[in-house]
Amino acid sequence: MSNTIIKAPCVNLSSLETLFIEMTAQNCNLKCKNCYINFNEKKLKDFIPIEKVKQALINIDRENLKYIYFTGAEPMLHPDFNHILRLCLKYSSVIINTNAVNINDKKARFLRKVEEENNLDNEIIFMISIDHYNEKENDLIRGRGSYRKAIHAIQSLIKYDFNPILTIVNYQNIDEIELKNKFKELCLSFNFETTDINFKIIPYIDKNKMCELSESTDYENLNVDCTKSRTLTLNGIFSCPLLSSDNRGKCGNDLTDYSKRNYLETSYCAQCCRYNRKLFLLDL
Repeated sequence: MSNTIIKAPCVNLSSLETLFIEMTAQNCNLKCKNCYINFNEKKLKDFIPIEKVKQALINIDRENLKYIYFTGAEPMLHPDFNHILRLCLKYSSVIINTNAVNINDKKARFLRKVEEENNLDNEIIFMISIDHYNEKENDLIRGRGSYRKAIHAIQSLIKYDFNPILTIVNYQNIDEIELKNKFKELCLSFNFETTDINFKIIPYIDKNKMCELSESTDYENLNVDCTKSRTLTLNGIFSCPLLSSDNRGKCGNDLTDYSKRNYLETSYCAQCCRYNRKLFLLDL
């Protein structure tokens, strides 16, 4: 009988340049078909405490830190969102992944003032989730009314000189060039002049799909999120936002002592490796 232990391939953290903060794991005002989160039927009070964020920022290596991302079900629902935003802007620019339901003219104007209060030249960058250029098709994925709310949010942000990025999960597997061109046409229809940097097209990761790692993958040279980032959650440090509720992705309890290795044991990892591209991080 062989005593050989089969180990999953490993991806190493080369440098912690990005910190994802999962503001909430379950609280959201939309229920999108393409979401990777398995929502509980009951609303949970799972907002990350501001003290936990403060301690993480104290512990992190500020010299290497480039960006802080706010993620989660919907980060802008956090009751201390504004306070945490101001706190993080003292350390780096902040990128907010949001469905934009809570962004209107008043909120956009307020957030512009928050950015202007910052004396370190750090900025607020918005990643607005919208998954189809057609209202009917988008709302079939993200819920009725989500398209108009996203467009209104984008218009409000550009009014106050923000340059939002549209985050598009390619649920219908449309040709990416076609998809981007259609969104450019949509943006021009309300006088938002865009470039390629304004679009983040993400391949659909199916949480119900069983997928195995490919033997031909070059694991030492993968261009994936977990080589440059870690995720701070209510329950510790995880390798990426996709695995924030999976103990196989847990790296440690805090940023003073966490693993720099990520073993690719999940179907999420297998799908991510096959695409070999950053699913959350922007190329800025």
